[in-house]
Amino acid sequence: MDNKYVKLIFAAAAVFIIFLTINFYRKYNRNVIDEIISMDDMINVLVAGRNVYNENTFSFYALITINPVNNNIGITFIPPDYRIMMNDDGTKIKKISEIDLYYFDRIKYTLKKDIQMNVPFYIKVYSPDVVRAVNLIEGIDIFSMDQSGFADKNSFGLNYLDGERTVSYINSSEKNSIYMKYDRILDLLLTLYNDKENRKKLFNIEFISEMFKNIKTNLLNQELYSIAEIVFKKGNVDSTLLPGGFNNGYYVVDELSYRTYQQEFLTNLVVETESEPTAKIKILNGTSIPGLARKLRNDLIRDGMNVVEFGTSNYPPIYDSIIICRKSDIKSVNKIAEMTGIGKIHFVTDTTQLNNIMIIVGEDMAK
Repeated sequence: MDNKYVKLIFAAAAVFIIFLTINFYRKYNRNVIDEIISMDDMINVLVAGRNVYNENTFSFYALITINPVNNNIGITFIPPDYRIMMNDDGTKIKKISEIDLYYFDRIKYTLKKDIQMNVPFYIKVYSPDVVRAVNLIEGIDIFSMDQSGFADKNSFGLNYLDGERTVSYINSSEKNSIYMKYDRILDLLLTLYNDKENRKKLFNIEFISEMFKNIKTNLLNQELYSIAEIVFKKGNVDSTLLPGGFNNGYYVVDELSYRTYQQEFLTNLVVETESEPTAKIKILNGTSIPGLARKLRNDLIRDGMNVVEFGTSNYPPIYDSIIICRKSDIKSVNKIAEMTGIGKIHFVTDTTQLNNIMIIVGEDMAK
């Protein structure tokens, strides 16, 4: 073979090897999350979940928004009937639960149009993934009160959930309601977040790699680890439903509800206010000792807190007082814990309640 052609072949091979090396390096050393953090931009991740594996269609969606400046986290639950524009002019539409996640670009486009947020990342989660992840973090202690379908099988108070029981907890919601499932998911997420210091020792790049090795995502392990580093810092967690309402069978974002979402949810993720957190408190006396709920009510009102109800607990009597967070707001519940000296905080979400914090007074308050 002509020496000139041999040199040409070697040169082409060298270029090809360099190309592969550069792409390998970019893939395994890139960290888009760190770039976003350096620019103080929001990190937005779409999480899609489903019980039974069925390729790329999902029944559960949530948008996770993380502010790396103050470590605040927002969770926007998305109804499965949310209208996705399959073309730019919106003449062709489908429900988000009906489309394949291969159309992630159309979901990104619609969210950008509706709530002005760029969502470059996704994570796909199935029940077996949840089971495996929960078992890897050595389970979750969830508080049982009167959750339909769950309390019947568990005692009042803390109950240990392994992976299988965690999935059962989510799926045992009343009437199989997706919105009540969202409440259960929030219980789990807030419980884990509140207990993050005890979990911190588990999280490193090797643990992240093991946890996500079967989970489909366009985030790399080092990017997931960068997100985990933010989560383990001090911040607030808040949640809401995607703003909007139903129109001809589709869930549609409207301008009025978006403005409320922007003012009351997104602004709180960005702006650190010095004002006291808003809390609507319900106090129950969990003992046979009269007057404990009234005494705590008077103390909190004197300190400027908003106590909307007090009375006697219908739950089994307790010795140690507890705080139940009914709606996500870590900042408010920690403030109440500090004011009352109650160290036991649990999360039992119920967005139908007027109160967002419930205190059950135990015998320890009689001292």
